[in-house]
Amino acid sequence: PTRYGIPKDIADQVDPITCYVLVATVEALVRSGITDPYEFYRYVHVSEVGSSVGSGVGGTHSNKLMYRERHFDRDVQNDILQETFINTMAAWVNLLLMSSSGPIKPTVGACATSVLSVDVAIDTILSGKAKVMLCGGFDDFQDDGSYEFAQMKATSSAVDEFARGRTPAEMSRPCTSTRAGFMEGEGAGILTVMSAATALEIGVPIYGVLAMCGTATDKEGRSVPAPGQGILTSAREAPGAVPSPLLDMGYRRRQLEQRRAAIAEWQQRELDLIQGEVAALRASAAGLPCDEAAFVAERTAFVAKEARRQLAEATDLWGNSFWRRDPRIAPLRGALAVWGLTIDDIGVTSFHGTSTKANDKNESQVINRQFQHLGRTPGNACPAVCQKWLTGHPKGAAAAWMLNGVLQILRTGIIPGNRNADNIAAELEQYEHIVYPSRTIQTDGIKAGLLKSFGFGQVGGEVLVVHTDLLLAVLTREQLDAYRAKVKAREAGSYRYWHDTLTGVRPFVQIKTSPPYSEALESSVYLDPLARAVYDPATKTYQFKQADQTTAAAADAKH
Repeated sequence: PTRYGIPKDIADQVDPITCYVLVATVEALVRSGITDPYEFYRYVHVSEVGSSVGSGVGGTHSNKLMYRERHFDRDVQNDILQETFINTMAAWVNLLLMSSSGPIKPTVGACATSVLSVDVAIDTILSGKAKVMLCGGFDDFQDDGSYEFAQMKATSSAVDEFARGRTPAEMSRPCTSTRAGFMEGEGAGILTVMSAATALEIGVPIYGVLAMCGTATDKEGRSVPAPGQGILTSAREAPGAVPSPLLDMGYRRRQLEQRRAAIAEWQQRELDLIQGEVAALRASAAGLPCDEAAFVAERTAFVAKEARRQLAEATDLWGNSFWRRDPRIAPLRGALAVWGLTIDDIGVTSFHGTSTKANDKNESQVINRQFQHLGRTPGNACPAVCQKWLTGHPKGAAAAWMLNGVLQILRTGIIPGNRNADNIAAELEQYEHIVYPSRTIQTDGIKAGLLKSFGFGQVGGEVLVVHTDLLLAVLTREQLDAYRAKVKAREAGSYRYWHDTLTGVRPFVQIKTSPPYSEALESSVYLDPLARAVYDPATKTYQFKQADQTTAAAADAKH
């Protein structure tokens, strides 16, 4: 950890998995073109940056120290209890890197923790509680947990595998006839999520669009680890005799244009009424609350702001949320229709693919049934990526690693094969909409990818990711050129950061030693929603200055 820049006193104090989380967070930020986390506060308030990072178990090493070493009266640090909490790792990220005061929503979902974290992050942003969220998951590897997984027959037996002449690299074989349990991985997967509007404003590279994320539990039972099919509900729909007009982008565009015209008409009527309000107030006993020019200016600004709010609601309704709460449109179909896509446009599916007998069959059945129910064209088989043949199963970080893989597929068009797929199980042949490649496929482009994740405790989840081009296509040429210029500058900054790290100029993880505001300004920054940080060339840091200066800076940036 110290080689990455984490101070030795901190590395010695925190649980080892915390070091993984810190490094993964910095990488997520640098890959996003953010080399100083405090730069976020140039664009958004400190209350608008949050975290939903979670874990299946948390600090397993610290748990061992607390429950085993302390029991034998061995030397254990006095504050070991705090390192056992699942939310402590995200807390260290904020303590040492972010200094945000936004939503904190740590998630727990065993092996599906990361997909829960992504779902919570999306909901938090859509609800307006945050504009930027760090999400993902982490889990460690310890002999105690590994032993217990083996007792459940969940993991492959190294003894049996070696007896059959297999190397460790061959012991995770998802979807094959010889699969015999998963191999454990360890580490962290962190993602930076924000609304498209925020991403375009800041100018960060957009690797993919999270078009939909959902979670589901399963039916009655007595087995906690048994995989289920509750996530099938994302394909639920009761269609009519003809497809809903809401799926037609032309229809939705007409409705939006009508609403836009109605808003413009309302705005003009309200502006016409302002002079009447002025005359009435002037004739009243109370009189105008301020001079006439200021009153007219403030009322005019209010009407314009209200018109923008109504237009934003209309755009969201007809552009994004038209399918919600409509039983005729499946959530999966509706999320695809937002971008003018259909179920046939899903070009890859990332399997949870643990290499267990139960999971791989259940997952194949779920995905095939979804495709079948939503009318995927026969013969248009979707390639399945089983990433755990290479990475093993990191539990809490699994879906974050898988999502990273899907983003790479969308950017390159390359679908990686399952190199350990020596013999696909015969029981999977019945699933006509899925193909299980053992070799890498170079495609001419993937528009959308679907990821599945399953966790102990009836946790099922999925993420639909669409290609960035579908977002950038809605920009004007001027907007696109401006965005590309910002991204190019950020990529140059990130490249310099990586280069300086590799050459020893600076550490990769640069721990903060103070918040971006002084103690005297802390409360005023919290209480002023327009407070923004400004770059100080002298110290090469982002800092909040006097409240009037930061508010003015925010107003200028908004303008």
